[in-house]
Parts: sequence; structure tokens; C-alpha cells
Amino acid sequence: MSANILWLYDDLLDLYGDSGNLLILCNRLKKMGLEPKVSRLSLGDTLDFNLYDLIYIGPGKAKNLAKASEHLAPYAGRMKEAVESGRVFFVTGNARLLFGKNFIGWDGNTYPGVGLFDYTGRETGNVFISDVVASPVFAPDTPGYGFINRTAHIDGNNGDWLFTLRSGVGDNETETEHEGNLLHNFFGTWQLGPVLVKNPHLLCEVLRRVAGDQYRDPDNTLEQKALDLTLEEFGL
Repeated sequence: MSANILWLYDDLLDLYGDSGNLLILCNRLKKMGLEPKVSRLSLGDTLDFNLYDLIYIGPGKAKNLAKASEHLAPYAGRMKEAVESGRVFFVTGNARLLFGKNFIGWDGNTYPGVGLFDYTGRETGNVFISDVVASPVFAPDTPGYGFINRTAHIDGNNGDWLFTLRSGVGDNETETEHEGNLLHNFFGTWQLGPVLVKNPHLLCEVLRRVAGDQYRDPDNTLEQKALDLTLEEFGL
């Protein structure tokens, strides 16, 4: 059996080594007996989300995000249908701006989002960084670690959160309780790392939703040891 994966805007949105999320997903899927088939689509390509078990979009430069927005906006209805039907999405960094109502880009112009969430976004031009210790809503007693490095800001993310924070910042530039979004099988987070490599509990949850009945618990011994050492630095 195969697992069909779409890496959307691989040529535009690929910063901070976040493609490592795809590498570890493919590695673990192979060990479950599934053959990952990764397709790469970008500007000018026709999109059919129903062809894929997982759609991945990573972070990128602000100018590139604006271009991606203009290409993706006409697919807003199909995107929402895909999410409602249970298609798995994994979105990191400023690619989250594509899924709100709209965002103000690097040039001061307003760019459309697909409207999956009610929030809006804006490029600030200021670099903001933070360590984050947070637990996903599906495993509230299991802390993980992520790193935020962004120049954009989200306003009005008032529900369907992915993480509850223990330390660090959420979707604002102050201490907040929540970060990211989880809607059906849509995962969205500011956290980089790559976050799936650093957090085996999050990795397993995404794999479980992609693999379905083919899911088998992977050996994440080394990844868990690395996470434990990181969390010790935060007193956990």
C-alpha cells in the first residue's frame, strides 16, 4: 500500500529545515509497510486535495507567501471540503496565515486566506523568537518542545487550538495559553524544529491519522530521550 503525500509550494515555502517533518513521516510510514509517494506542486499547478492522504506546507519568505496566497485562494471551497472530510494537513510557521480570513503582507497589501479559521494575520517586519513548552490537546499531560521564529502575527485565533502552553508564547507576542490549530485532521503551528522530529507524541498522532488501520507504534526511543533532555532544561 502507498501513502500519497503532497508537498505544496516546496519551491517557495521551505525554511528552517522544516522539510525534516516530511523526512521523518516518510521514514516511519515505510516501517509500517506503507510506501510514501511525495508529489510536489506549486504556482500554476491544478490542486486536487482528495488525491492525497497528507498535505504538507512549510514556512517561507514573506514575498513567497503572498504568491502562494494568490494561487491557493481560488481553492478555498475545495480546501474546506477536504478538511471537513478528514484529509490530513500539517502546516508550520507563517504558512498558517494562508488559512485565516486574510493577512497583510510584506508590502502592506492585503492577501486572501482560504477562511478555514476566523483569524487574520499581518507581517510586522520584526523578528520574534521564543522557546515553547506545550502539550497538545489530545495528550494534555504530555509536554513537548518547539521553537518559534517569525515576523508575522496572528490576531483572533479564538478556538480549535492545538497546544496548551506551559511556558513561552502562543499566537501573540505575550504569554498566552494556546498556540496553533487542530480542526478535524488539520494541524497548524508556529513551532519549528522540525517539530515532528522533536516531539514523538505529536509525530505518532499525525502518523495515526495518516496510516489508519496500518498504523503501528514506531520506535521513537532516541527521539524521546532527546526530548526528555530538552525538557529537563525547563525544569520538567
